[in-house]
Amino acid sequence: MGDKFQLIHDVSPGTTGWTVKVVVAEKFSPKVAQRSPTKYQNLTLMDSEGSTVQATLYGQNITAFQDELLLGKTYLISNALVKETNAEYKAKSGEIQWTISGRTRIRRVEENNSNLLISTYSFTDFEDLPKYMDSNVDISVIGMIIDIKPRRIIQTRFGKECQVQDLVLVNKRFDTVLLTMWETFVDNECKYICQNLRKKLILIGKHLKVTSFNGLSISTKADSSFFIDGEFELVEEFKSWGHTNSEIIDNMISEKHYLTSTPSKLSSKLSVPTAEKDFTEIKNIQGLKTAKQFFWIKGKASVKVLNQTYWYMSCNNCNKISSENYGDIYPCVFCKCTDAKAIPRAKVYMQLTDPTGYINATAIGNPAEYFLQSNAEILMNQTLIPTAASMRLSMDEDEIFYVKAMTQELSTDCKFEILFIVNPSQIAGDKNTGKAPLSI
Repeated sequence: MGDKFQLIHDVSPGTTGWTVKVVVAEKFSPKVAQRSPTKYQNLTLMDSEGSTVQATLYGQNITAFQDELLLGKTYLISNALVKETNAEYKAKSGEIQWTISGRTRIRRVEENNSNLLISTYSFTDFEDLPKYMDSNVDISVIGMIIDIKPRRIIQTRFGKECQVQDLVLVNKRFDTVLLTMWETFVDNECKYICQNLRKKLILIGKHLKVTSFNGLSISTKADSSFFIDGEFELVEEFKSWGHTNSEIIDNMISEKHYLTSTPSKLSSKLSVPTAEKDFTEIKNIQGLKTAKQFFWIKGKASVKVLNQTYWYMSCNNCNKISSENYGDIYPCVFCKCTDAKAIPRAKVYMQLTDPTGYINATAIGNPAEYFLQSNAEILMNQTLIPTAASMRLSMDEDEIFYVKAMTQELSTDCKFEILFIVNPSQIAGDKNTGKAPLSI
C-alpha cells in the first residue's frame, strides 16, 4: 500500500495535515443509537501494517457516502475528525476513532490489497465449530452458499419480533452448516443472495457465533460482517473447486439431505465431555434462577407421566404449533411464511436423574424421537396410552445430555430443554477427542 502516507497510529487528536491510505476491512449495517434517535454506521479501516481504526458516519452522511468507502476497496483519507474513544467502548473499538463527514477528503485508489485484508482472517473449519458452541467466541468462516430458506419472523424472549433467514453453506469436504442471518442482514445480504443464488456465491463471514439451535448452527451478531464473492484468491480457488464438483453440489441441492439427515456428519463431531468432573451434577441446577445457560449432564431419563401428548402439529418453517391438518399448506401466523406446511413434531416431557437428584425436562424434535425410539408420524397415529412395547419410556444405562436452562412463565425457576442426547458407548471409538454420534 506504499510508505509515503501516514499510518493509522501516526494520527491522534490534534494531528493536522495527515493522509492515510486504508482498505475498508469491514462495513456494518446502519443502526440507530440506543440513547438517541441518531442513525450511525461503523466501518473498520486498515492500513498497510494491518493496524485498524473504527470510522463512523452519522445521519445524512450515511446516504451521502453509500457509494464511497466500498468494502475491500482502497482509499486515501484525510481531514476526518479524530477523537478518543469513550472509555466504555475502548476494549472493543480501540483508543481512537474517526468520524467521517462532508469535510472529510476521500479519494479512491486503484489498488488490490485483498491479500493484506484476508491475511487478518483466521477461518474456523466446519468440523471445529462444536468447540465454540454456545460460547462468546467470535469465529470466521468461508463457504459456498448452496441454498437459502424462506424468511421467517420469530419472537424473542423479550417479546420483540425479529426477521431471520437461514443460508446453507458447504465446504470443500462437502460438510454443510446453517448460517442464520438476523434483521438487517436479511434486508441486505439475503436479498442479494436470493437474487444470485444460482451463481453459487462464496461467502466470507466474520464476527459470527456458534449456537446449539437446530442441532448446531452459525448465527450473526450485531457486529458481523460479510464478503460475498469478494475479490480474493481463495474465493477464486473455491469457485474453481465448485466448478470441478458441480455435479456433486447440484445433487446435494436437489436432494436437500442437509435439511433432513440426522445425525449429520458435522454434528457427529460434537465435543462431548469424557471426564466426570466436566459434567454438571443435577443438584447444582435444581431451582436455577438464571436462564440461557447450558450444561452437560450424565444420567438417565424416564417418562413419569404416561398420559401426555407425544407430538404436536407444527409449521415446517419455524416449528411453531399449528392448528392445521397434517400436510395442509397455510400461512403461518408466527413466522409469516405464506406457504408453510403442517407436519408432526415429536415431543416428550420426562424426568432426568443422576445420583444427586432430578429435574423435569422437555425434549423436542430429534432428541425426543431418539429417546422414544419412534418418529413423529408414528407418534401422531398412536391413539392408546403408550407402553414399553410401543416406545421407550426409560433408559437402562446412563447417557449424556446437553441441557439448556430457559425462563419459565409464572415462575422464577428455570425450565429445562434437552438439546442433544449422546450414548457414552459411542465415544469409546474416539477417547482422545470425545467426538461421538448423537441425536440432535
